[in-house]
Amino acid sequence: MRIPKYWAEYKQRFQAVREGGDNKRQVTIKRYGWSDDSQAAAQAHAKTRVSDAYQCWQAGTDILRRERDEEYNAQNGIPIREPILFEQTWQHTTGDRLSKNHDSDTRLMVTRNRYGAQVANVNNIAIIDVDNADLLSQRYPNIYDTKRATGIMESAGAADSPSAIKKQMWFMVVVAIALASIIAAQSLSWLWLLGYLFLAVAILWRQASKEEAEQQQRQQAHLDSLQPYMTERLQQYVKEQSTACLRLYQTPAGFRIIVMHDTFLPSDNAVTALFQHLHADSNYVHLCQAQHCFRARLTAKPWRMAEVTQTGELDKTPPASPQWLSHDADNNSDMDDHADNRQARAQWLSTYDTFAIRYRACRYIDTICGQDANSDTPEAIAQFIDWHDETCRVMTDLPLA
Repeated sequence: MRIPKYWAEYKQRFQAVREGGDNKRQVTIKRYGWSDDSQAAAQAHAKTRVSDAYQCWQAGTDILRRERDEEYNAQNGIPIREPILFEQTWQHTTGDRLSKNHDSDTRLMVTRNRYGAQVANVNNIAIIDVDNADLLSQRYPNIYDTKRATGIMESAGAADSPSAIKKQMWFMVVVAIALASIIAAQSLSWLWLLGYLFLAVAILWRQASKEEAEQQQRQQAHLDSLQPYMTERLQQYVKEQSTACLRLYQTPAGFRIIVMHDTFLPSDNAVTALFQHLHADSNYVHLCQAQHCFRARLTAKPWRMAEVTQTGELDKTPPASPQWLSHDADNNSDMDDHADNRQARAQWLSTYDTFAIRYRACRYIDTICGQDANSDTPEAIAQFIDWHDETCRVMTDLPLA
């Protein structure tokens, strides 16, 4: 797992002449450094990365001058940058039937992500994250836009032909023009036109409300069909892989699947095939493969908690604060700014934790196993699942968030 314990930030301004250039130019380069050994090692790594980038810049290579302040990105080669809250290791017993290449101990790291939620990171227990938006685009490809990453469900067919309300609107516009012409020609009272407009608006409003309610009902029916659809996909998988055993959960915006019968690595072909079969979230897939671990959110997203959306007792996102000391060659005041941000974030997280225990991250649905699956789950996997279910409060009646 690529989750370093120590992080550093280093920024330096250079003044030099690039190869092939005549004029002196300034360039400021900022890089992050990381280490599992010490803060000093992380700082040295950051300085080395700045120096390497400067050498590339001098040689005429276009470089990213300032690395973005983001937790992780599957494409930028930077490990997960989250503070580690908890670590645990579960050992596999000799009686467990595991793949020879994956029988190493199961390692768990619980981290805190940018918006405050706690996240489980595990090295060899496969966790699949599936979004409703991806399932809707697969199950109803002619209705839902496949590129809607936000999960907003919008009918794609509505743009192809005018809806009933649009036809009524144009009809009423034509009638209004005709009525205005008659009133002008006959010198009648314009109150007739005003009355007609009020009536037309009332009819259109009622029709729009009716169409909106019908659309919401259709969308809810589509959402309700996703759980049977996901169960069917899992049953199809264990029919083909008869030794497989999968545990299904529902999340606020999709589903979570934990593989119970064996340990796997994110790079395994079997995991890639399972990702594809279940239509897993593509961003999640890339992150798992780049960071060499599987992830599962354990606590609520702030913007899904009533204390945030209704009462305003907490901001939707916490104050940004890096979990390291900045040693800036150009501006030493950064250290004071980071200290203030850390204090504000710590206060926000304390309030968040008191609210988060009132919610669950997912709920248990079913366990689906093939006909040749071993009745005994490997010990480490069973222990992880027990820990996961208790931490996520899956068996409670708490609202999903």
